[in-house]
Amino acid sequence: MGVPSTQASNAIIYLTYGAFLIVGCYVAWRLRHQSKTEWLSSNRTQKGIPLAFNFIASGECIRTTHCA
Repeated sequence: MGVPSTQASNAIIYLTYGAFLIVGCYVAWRLRHQSKTEWLSSNRTQKGIPLAFNFIASGECIRTTHCA
């Protein structure tokens, strides 16, 4: 199987970005009436702060450059 051209690769990437944008906007529109606390603990197991501490303790901030 051959390597796709640059134009084909870009088309696949941007169509995927577009699909994620559409799905994200749809989910945000559907959940627009939730409060902040309902959204942070939507699985009803943890609140926002313990969830953030778990994220930090998991080492994700060490592996990425996006954490402060």
